[in-house]
Amino acid sequence: MKRKVRHSVTFKRIFTFFAVVATLEVGGIVSAALWMHHGDGKLAAQAAANFAMGEKKSIRTDRAADEGDLQANTARIIGTSKNQMSVYFLRPDREIEPFLYNQRQMSPASIIKLFVMAKTMQDVHDGRLSLEDKVTIRKNDVVGGAGVTTWYDIGQQRTIRQLLTVMITDSDNTATNILIDKLGMKNINQYIAQSGYSDTVLAHKMMLSNGGRKNLSSVRDLGHLLTKLYYHQLVGPEEDEFMLSVLKQQHDKECLGSALNGYTIAHKTGEVTGVYTDGGIFIGKDEDFILVIINNGTEGRVDTIDKMQQLARYYAGTTKN
Repeated sequence: MKRKVRHSVTFKRIFTFFAVVATLEVGGIVSAALWMHHGDGKLAAQAAANFAMGEKKSIRTDRAADEGDLQANTARIIGTSKNQMSVYFLRPDREIEPFLYNQRQMSPASIIKLFVMAKTMQDVHDGRLSLEDKVTIRKNDVVGGAGVTTWYDIGQQRTIRQLLTVMITDSDNTATNILIDKLGMKNINQYIAQSGYSDTVLAHKMMLSNGGRKNLSSVRDLGHLLTKLYYHQLVGPEEDEFMLSVLKQQHDKECLGSALNGYTIAHKTGEVTGVYTDGGIFIGKDEDFILVIINNGTEGRVDTIDKMQQLARYYAGTTKN
């Protein structure tokens, strides 16, 4: 009789073990299938791995469960400037598809430098560049606008690391133009197109025109880049970590950088006449989110920043639900 009881207990333990394994496998498959909506196999694999490792508390839904509330409250906050402002918002622990408001191709100002940064790091990853490569600053490189590289730096050398860093932290236009020349504008646009950023075109260098052509992008393209970066699936683990560390050093904290306390923000801003942009990764104690806002219009700068900050605080509030 005792032998039969032991056999029964052993059988139950084996059955329970395989049941648990089967549950984890199904969960991983479901998570991967959901992520396939992004068309990115790497992200799907990452999502499945995260689920199997117990890093995520629940399976993501296809779209935001509160999408109706997001739509209504975003429109309420933006108000009369609704046709001028565009938004990308994603809570990566909750949903696969981002909430998009007024998604369209727009003028991105200096936030387009995110694509220059990504292409630079792709070339570093592929061995075409090194962060320690040095470039001599020429007279024709120096332009006005934002930045710390000036006429006093002509003839001096800077590393790719230094140029990329000030391009982001100080929105340095001279450093950006040097990197564009180093990479090649055609190569940057080829990288942009091959990466699926269909709304984005780098038509001219900073503070320089190009026959009336304009640099263009969208919150969708910028948000997708930041989402890849969040999952360390943009270039490579080391390169992505470096980019995140640089974005966290952003000196311009006037808009989203000062809207919320308690968040570490890795972001990039942009501003020219009639254009104000800010977007990045918000790393919170309980939940993270990704937010990009572009404003193209005639509304005053102060009012624009105020509305963008209101949006950031509202979206942050939804992570506490």
